[in-house]
Amino acid sequence: MGVRPLRTATLAVVSLLFVGLADAALRTLAAEASSSSLPSDASFVFDGNSSDIAQQLYVRHVAGDTADSIELAVVPTAVANRLDPLNIDFNTLPGLVQRALLWDTGFALAPGGEAVQMWTLDGYSMAELAIPQEDVIDAQCTFINCTQPDDVTVYYSRTCRGDNMTSVSRCVVDEFDDPGAVSYAGMMWSNGGDPDMAPLIRLRNHAWTESYGASFSVYVVHTTSAEDDPAWGTCPSGYASLSVPCHRRDNISDTMAAALSTPTGSAWVTTWLEQYDESDSGFNWLRLIPVILGTIFAFAICILQSSGEPSQEGSVEEWGVESSRDVE
Repeated sequence: MGVRPLRTATLAVVSLLFVGLADAALRTLAAEASSSSLPSDASFVFDGNSSDIAQQLYVRHVAGDTADSIELAVVPTAVANRLDPLNIDFNTLPGLVQRALLWDTGFALAPGGEAVQMWTLDGYSMAELAIPQEDVIDAQCTFINCTQPDDVTVYYSRTCRGDNMTSVSRCVVDEFDDPGAVSYAGMMWSNGGDPDMAPLIRLRNHAWTESYGASFSVYVVHTTSAEDDPAWGTCPSGYASLSVPCHRRDNISDTMAAALSTPTGSAWVTTWLEQYDESDSGFNWLRLIPVILGTIFAFAICILQSSGEPSQEGSVEEWGVESSRDVE
């Protein structure tokens, strides 16, 4: 093969290599962007039909809302594992970010303030734990209807056996202590909500004994304060709020236990957390790959071009061309 065909083939190989590697790098960056972009859905409304508490807290955080910091005696390992690579201390995060991180990682807060592990059932995510009213109706529960300040009709469960309610539940909560459970009179399920609220992740144990002797205990996540949560059988003075009933971890079958899913957290929440990265390692080196490859490609072309041209001082015989004098 002559020099020029060899040079052309080499340039073609280098070009294909450059295009392939650059395309792979750009595809990786595009995949990261699509999976971890911060929420931008203007149609999202926190109205009690979704348990996407993390997104609502992000919306309120961006709007300028604040909340007291959450002080945990023990930060859950799953939460720490998300923060450690970013060199973030949980206690330094804003209150709403702390709350969103806990929920997104599968935790709610017990009356004593400790973070309690949650699991999901049937493949649901933490954003999909709100039980539709139709399911609660199928569980043979009754309701009271209330009207919010925005004239929207919302519902609270009124009469319902504990096992009927948990039959349509989508979550399981680890055991926790609730000293006020015996005297607590609240409602296990509700929808509705203030679109401008910053939801809480407050756990309560709904425990009672029916007149016929059956005893029940249902763990419920309440998204509003105790002061704003109406007593059983009454409507709130303002907006309603989402309530999410869950199974107790110590009261499920082995079959159900084997089917539990442990929340791992959303990519977009990790992206949000990166804003609080206290290290210098937040730069994505993948972004340099196209630049580096471009430099190598240009350098290779220069070398091949310079090596492919005969010097003016060189002999033409060096390039395999007969001298006119030899022909003569």
